[in-house]
Amino acid sequence: MIHAEEILSVVAILVKKKGKSTFSRKEIRNQLGLNHMDWMARYTAIFQAMRIDHPGGAPLIGERYVGVFIRIERGIYKLTPYGRSLIERSLTTDSTKKD
Repeated sequence: MIHAEEILSVVAILVKKKGKSTFSRKEIRNQLGLNHMDWMARYTAIFQAMRIDHPGGAPLIGERYVGVFIRIERGIYKLTPYGRSLIERSLTTDSTKKD
């Protein structure tokens, strides 16, 4: 699983299973079981690139994962309508997969 997929799957857990409407990077990091150094080295730039409002300088990621989050205040994010639909589609697809 690529880092963007991992991040999105954790956000799906936070939003759908835990009922959160907003989330922080720290919540994602904790859910992934990463320490601060690992998050900063491997994930934070990907998270930035997934934001619809990223300030620039983010790495290129798969188009599917661009524009998924928006920052609503310092350190707090929520899904964009596109991000919400992406999670809905992935949950639907996952539930129809056969073991």
